[in-house]
Amino acid sequence: MTVAPYPEFFNDVFGPVMQPGSSSHTAGPCRLGYLAGHLLGEPLAKMRMELDERGSFTGTFGLMAEDRAMVAGVLGLLPDDARLFRSFEMAEEAGVEIEFAFTRIAESRHPNAVKFVLEGRDGQTATLVGESTGGGMIATVALNGFLYVTTGDAWTLLVDDPTEALGTGEVERLRAAFPRVMEAQTLRVEGRGALHVLSLPDEPDLTVLDPLLVHIPARRVALLPPVSPVVASPDRKPQLFTTMTRWRELAEELDLPLWEVAVRYEMDASGWSRARVLGRMRELAALMRRQTRAVYEEDVEVVETEFRPDFARRWLRHAETGARVTDGVTARTVRYAYGAGAGIPGVETVPGPMGGGAGYIHAALSAVTEARNLSDDDLLRGLFVAAGVGAIAYTRSAPTGEVTGCTGEAGVCGAMAAAAIVEAVGGPPGAVEDAASLALQAFMGLPCDPMPGGLSQPCRSRVMAATCMAHVFADLALAGHAAVLPLHEALDVADRIGRALPPELLCTSAGGCCVAPAAQTRRVAYHRWFEESRPEERPPGNLI
Repeated sequence: MTVAPYPEFFNDVFGPVMQPGSSSHTAGPCRLGYLAGHLLGEPLAKMRMELDERGSFTGTFGLMAEDRAMVAGVLGLLPDDARLFRSFEMAEEAGVEIEFAFTRIAESRHPNAVKFVLEGRDGQTATLVGESTGGGMIATVALNGFLYVTTGDAWTLLVDDPTEALGTGEVERLRAAFPRVMEAQTLRVEGRGALHVLSLPDEPDLTVLDPLLVHIPARRVALLPPVSPVVASPDRKPQLFTTMTRWRELAEELDLPLWEVAVRYEMDASGWSRARVLGRMRELAALMRRQTRAVYEEDVEVVETEFRPDFARRWLRHAETGARVTDGVTARTVRYAYGAGAGIPGVETVPGPMGGGAGYIHAALSAVTEARNLSDDDLLRGLFVAAGVGAIAYTRSAPTGEVTGCTGEAGVCGAMAAAAIVEAVGGPPGAVEDAASLALQAFMGLPCDPMPGGLSQPCRSRVMAATCMAHVFADLALAGHAAVLPLHEALDVADRIGRALPPELLCTSAGGCCVAPAAQTRRVAYHRWFEESRPEERPPGNLI
């Protein structure tokens, strides 16, 4: 039995590890471009990216490095590659022409849809229509005119058969040539022929194709590598829990703490050993720590412009004057949260669910663990609980600005952080759920309305509020303040409210704060600067 995909920790929640930017506007487009680049069987001459004029990418174009990310992906870079910010230079050096077009994408109505049209030096063409679905996750819609969905979590072998030269027997031998095939399809389009598709959990040995594809030119065979760290497997087990209520029941039935049940969830989802799951979370924790501290502890350069100042060092100077109003855990959270959003090229960030979001969760959590003299293991346990909360959120909703507004990003981050704090300090499972639900309820109904040139507002205000209130909601839950709504019900309500928001309030920069006169003035100034600057002169696409 094949188990349907479901959210897991290292692909959906704390992934992908990336350069500073937006998970849905930087990492997702980069990954789609990466897959598109693997479709073309010859050296690249031109790339054209078509963006839906009604969509989110058009509304924020360049503000979140969408342009550089798409170009970088086609050139073979993944989101964690620091060369992403030099992608236009790299294309110029390689003699590759770049074009962007704002039009209508007939194949998709998703706000984060993009169509790649690639041309090779010998006249070969390739097209990919895809959607950045949030948190760096993606889904293709069409490959070379054939409707096919892949999320980039497997090896995808494509054999383009325009004249349908392969007979039924040859197609069967093609499928039988590879063990552990998870999916095999033959797609047909009138006048276009057939496309044979195999989805595989392991990198295939393509030499076995030689005797099978004597009628198919080599350039008609494409292999799309997985872009997710956890590759799909036919051995994946069913989802362990979809609500925190069931998660708590499992903890009681198995006599295990919540974080251990979360580890089992990821083992079931990934097929990894317990040691490998723990090791990966430790790696991510180290990246999160660096993300929050590098601006203060390392000799790094923060790219500043009149539209994006160095907030972290401004805060540091303020704190050192003695004029600081906040203190204790809150002041420490602010310090680390500003570090999380510093957006330093070369300092990798971890989403969760927005780009850099795990850094904010780590900021809130580590501020508490340091103040309480807790261990790294306590922090790690908190991160596993945060990941479990995130997995439930991705199961029941789409925690992205384009679908559920800032509730889906800042609000869910705050809920994950609050739950993590209660777990780290040894609170009971009921308080963990109450903390997450209380935090989420406080941030329902928020639009996503980033102002071009608006000093990262209003996004930064919202994520700072969610981050700095996480320990407060944790304390309320520990004090016995019941949330009334179980977490899954709070998520369902937040999802309904978010989806009811009009399109102009869902990360298009067309409504909300963006229509205020001051915001319009900033927009004009920003677009003038954007047109006059070179891509490599622009800061990373990290709004918050």
